[in-house]
Amino acid sequence: MPPPGQPRFRLGRVRTARPAVSACARSFVAVLLAVLVLGGCGVRFAYSQLDWLVPWYLRDYVTFDAGQRQVLDQRLALRLDWHCRVHLPGYVGLLRDARRLLARERIEAQELAPFLRQGEAWWDELRVELMNDAKVLLAGLSDDQVAELAAAFERRDKEAREEFLGGSTEARRKAQIARMEKRLRNWFGRLTDEQRALVAGWSQGLQPTTERWLDERRQWQQGMLEALKVRREPRLFAERIAALQAPAGEVQDEYSEQAAHNRQRTLDLLAGVFNTANDRQRERLLAEIDGLTGQFDKLACAAPKMAETGRGLE
Repeated sequence: MPPPGQPRFRLGRVRTARPAVSACARSFVAVLLAVLVLGGCGVRFAYSQLDWLVPWYLRDYVTFDAGQRQVLDQRLALRLDWHCRVHLPGYVGLLRDARRLLARERIEAQELAPFLRQGEAWWDELRVELMNDAKVLLAGLSDDQVAELAAAFERRDKEAREEFLGGSTEARRKAQIARMEKRLRNWFGRLTDEQRALVAGWSQGLQPTTERWLDERRQWQQGMLEALKVRREPRLFAERIAALQAPAGEVQDEYSEQAAHNRQRTLDLLAGVFNTANDRQRERLLAEIDGLTGQFDKLACAAPKMAETGRGLE
């Protein structure tokens, strides 16, 4: 997971050959990727929770027994169906709007911002629903499983700090440039020297937010572990989980100003890369967007028998 203003998503296509639930899982990930590459940065603080909060990633942190795996699979199937029916039509519309914008000769950085804002709004809705699912699973964890989760948090935090804070400043900058170039190649193909220079300038102009981002993520995880201490008390546990779900306040401090600066730098980069794109790159970009739009448009998400809407998960 990347710090604010430094997107680290792996971009890719959705494949419709798999069953509907799997396709919907891919649609969630891929559309957020499409939105975020157009918008240019992460989705506020909730973004740092994505690697474990989404229920199907809980398996990477906790070893579930057979009964817990069954609950996970049932809730995941219903949640992904809800996601497909509630959000997928909007994703198609957003991609079509992006297609119209990117068919122009030039764009301005501020024209990309609405795509990011819409992606943030969708993520806020989805985050609440996913947390309702995770809450059920978390309430049933044994003491050993909570200890396993705590150890996983610690291990992942160490790995993230080594990746984002380890090595020299220059080595980290080169790695950052390489990650961004890779993402852009997925959409534009081979970058020109001018575009690579834009990426290098983008990296050079970013302000340091990584350590603060990692500290806030660790603080959130510690809050979750504290909440799990009262998981056998439903009312108190629900209150503490609700506090963790609450969006971060709009506090204007040095960190938020730095994150806003990095966000704008990334929007400027994306607009710059597009405006310097040659015909072949533009054709590839539009083809990628058309491919995503077509695949999402064809996805069928039939309502499950257990519930007509996500209310059956409450």
